[in-house]
Amino acid sequence: MFNDKKITHQQHGFSLVEVMVALLIFMVIMLGLAQGEITALWTQSRNIFRDEALRLAEDELSRLKGEQFSLSGTSAALTPASWSAPQDVVVRMRRGNFTFARSIQITDIATDATALKRIEVTVGWNHGSNATLLEPTKLNNQTSLSTIIVRGD
Repeated sequence: MFNDKKITHQQHGFSLVEVMVALLIFMVIMLGLAQGEITALWTQSRNIFRDEALRLAEDELSRLKGEQFSLSGTSAALTPASWSAPQDVVVRMRRGNFTFARSIQITDIATDATALKRIEVTVGWNHGSNATLLEPTKLNNQTSLSTIIVRGD
């Protein structure tokens, strides 16, 4: 009379809901990875510009340190002055030519015992959408290097 056979359901695949949940989790993970990759590329690009700006500042600082500064005469390049007007420097980089602006300030910091000059070189560049223009280069990114030289007599 009664059939004691138990009905069993055997599952041979995934349901549509399981597939959709798996795809949603995969999409969230991939979006996170894509955002991380975009951030890494942006940071690398900023570092390339910063490294080039530092190289330009180091070159100018080395040139100025080599100028004559002694009792017998001091080079006109080492005349104390406030920030110079930004000078454009065009550099060929990976994706084309880019313009950097370089500004120099020389300050006398002499004491009774020694004659010293402080040389500061600032290099600026435009990168990104930051609208804030920084002094003295009047561009939205910049880096500075400085040194102090003593009179060599």
